[in-house]
Amino acid sequence: MRQSKKLEMSAKLAREKAIRLRREGDLQGSKFHARNYLQVNNQARAVDHFRTNIESLQFKLDNASAIKDVAGIFKGIAQSVAGLKRNLSIPQITELMKNINMDIEDFEVTQEITTDAMTDMSLDHAVTDETVDSFLAEVDAEIGIETGVALPTTAGGNQKIKDLEEELNRLKSNE
Repeated sequence: MRQSKKLEMSAKLAREKAIRLRREGDLQGSKFHARNYLQVNNQARAVDHFRTNIESLQFKLDNASAIKDVAGIFKGIAQSVAGLKRNLSIPQITELMKNINMDIEDFEVTQEITTDAMTDMSLDHAVTDETVDSFLAEVDAEIGIETGVALPTTAGGNQKIKDLEEELNRLKSNE
């Protein structure tokens, strides 16, 4: 780039000199500097063209280097596969794959059991009043069978609760 700039400056000076000599009437000198201008100008273009070709060649070499690197990687992979093939027979590879598959299945079963256990732990264990009443009714029945005596029921107690609720509602409505 620097070389082409020098040549362009030299060509510019030769052109200016050719024009100046032409104005002065020196046809021989004007012709000489005009030729010099054209030659130096062509040289500047040739230098730019050469530089562009060098840059293109550098780009191609970089691509070739990258392709060589990729080819080396593929060659390494091929050698690894060949080494694996030499060191392990097909039955060994099949057995290895079966073991890996069994380990994965064992892991899946363990994961399933763990997930089920975690789900069971997080279930809602709230007990409703109906469940408690039902259980107590069963217990009362068993006790009655064992002792032969019937336990008192809460039939009268339910009426008292209803009466209290009605009284409470009446007091709330008066407020």
